[in-house]
Amino acid sequence: MLLGACQVSTGGGGPDKGGEEGEEKEETPDRRVLVEAAPVARGEVADHLVTTGSLESEGQADIVPEATGVVTQLLVEEGDSVRKGQLLAVLSNPTLEAGAQRAQLEIERARREVETARALHGRGAISDQELRTAEEAFRTAETSFTEATRTQGFTRIQSPIDGTVSARDLRLGEVAGGQRAFQVVDLSRLRVVVQLPEKDLARVRQGQVVVLQGAYDEAAQGQGVVSRVSPVVDTRTGTVRVTIDVDANSTTLRPGQFVKVRVEVDRHADVLTIPRRALVWIDGVPVAWKVVEGKAEEEKAAGDEPGEGDAKGDGKDQAAAEEPGFFAKLFQKEDAGEDEAAEDEPPPWPLRMAERADLEIGYQDPERVEILAGLAEGEQVVTLGNQNLRGGTPLRLPEDPGPEAARKKDADEDADKASDADKAADGVEG
Repeated sequence: MLLGACQVSTGGGGPDKGGEEGEEKEETPDRRVLVEAAPVARGEVADHLVTTGSLESEGQADIVPEATGVVTQLLVEEGDSVRKGQLLAVLSNPTLEAGAQRAQLEIERARREVETARALHGRGAISDQELRTAEEAFRTAETSFTEATRTQGFTRIQSPIDGTVSARDLRLGEVAGGQRAFQVVDLSRLRVVVQLPEKDLARVRQGQVVVLQGAYDEAAQGQGVVSRVSPVVDTRTGTVRVTIDVDANSTTLRPGQFVKVRVEVDRHADVLTIPRRALVWIDGVPVAWKVVEGKAEEEKAAGDEPGEGDAKGDGKDQAAAEEPGFFAKLFQKEDAGEDEAAEDEPPPWPLRMAERADLEIGYQDPERVEILAGLAEGEQVVTLGNQNLRGGTPLRLPEDPGPEAARKKDADEDADKASDADKAADGVEG
């Protein structure tokens, strides 16, 4: 939309050299819309299959104590890195401890008896059968001791893998057993499993590059690669299971995080592209707004633009042709006469305007859009401030001078003219 601006008068009631006394100098109103623009350039654009999924780890262990007991020691907290076999917590179970002590005593007694039996058998004091009985009793005691020792070891909770403690479900003094005590996750082996429609099966293959982004945290990004594509289509959903391995360097992603998944299935190189921000949709049509050079005498009415829906043959085009040009009307002084308006100088800044370009587009990725028709290489398109433009809207780029610079330039020129007039007057008097 055009932004209205009030005309501001400068200069007081004092005499102006070379002009009439009390004449007020009116400033040119700046009705341009400030925008940013970028050129149409050649580049690469990728085609993606977009879906969503949740991250998980290939190496994840939910540790459940095999024995029941009271928690007496907690040696790690959530976020701690642990190694395989590292002690995480200790439980106290008097029954298991007593059983281990009994098994220790039993194996010591059985060992003494078998040693004695072997000595007696060597002297012929006992039979072979009695020796075998003592040896069997010793082996039974060994088995009981091993079982009791291992069972007592269940009170010592250890990590089965290398990783990071992601959950601690124990508290000191509480009874543990039968439920998860810890969860350990290997953060270097993340993956995401997605379901893609059957129609996309031919476009997905092992080794394709994948871009991941947090669905609720765009700063959390990473890359991955398609590692497995299921050869079977789920008959219930009509989808194919695809497993994506996440790059180990994607440290901003976490297990359980919901992510957007972009599988790159094709790429076009050396094609015309524009920034994704330059693309707008109007009534279902892809459109970009070009920045074109305007002229003060250009015959274009403010409302004459594509999409206005003016009826043809209603005389408006003829009336517009007889009126002054759009920029001439926009910047001429309201109280100027016809002759003065005709000789009005253009405003002291570049005249630029918006021009609609209906596009034919190809591939789109998060950064660029492929242009098949509608724009030429090197043309400037609006990338910021393009949502409410109309054809013919005057534009200002960030590098264009503003009203302050124009006023300073006019003031400097006036000062120079006054100085020259003063010097000329001094020369005449001399």
